Amino acid sequence: MRAAWLAVLSVLLAAGAIVAYVLLIRVPLVRNHPEGYVIAFAVALGLAVLGVMRGRGRRWPAWIAVGVTGALLLAGGWFNFVLARVPGTGAAVRVGAPAPDFTLPDAKGRPVSLAEFRGKKPVVLVFYRGYW
Repeated sequence: MRAAWLAVLSVLLAAGAIVAYVLLIRVPLVRNHPEGYVIAFAVALGLAVLGVMRGRGRRWPAWIAVGVTGALLLAGGWFNFVLARVPGTGAAVRVGAPAPDFTLPDAKGRPVSLAEFRGKKPVVLVFYRGYW
């Protein structure tokens, strides 16, 4: 029975990590450091493996927990460390060189392209964080 409890605990820990991350996504510390839930998936996988090792007789709940938490660990790791990586910086623009064309949203959310203003009037580009 101990293996089944470890299996249930591991799945609950993994599900709790997902729920906590979704509920706390607006908190900058959580949003900027998502590796916390990947660590929770690894701990959950460890609990499930421990359930398999301690199980006598019926081990299938622990094996299911190993499969679920292992899949979550792989998916979470792939998402955070491969898919959601910050893209590399492009080539730096030299002083005096024309700026490359880009499109960004204006204050009202409408897309504005640098090409629309090239040769017509000066352009001042201001980046602000907007966390206030």
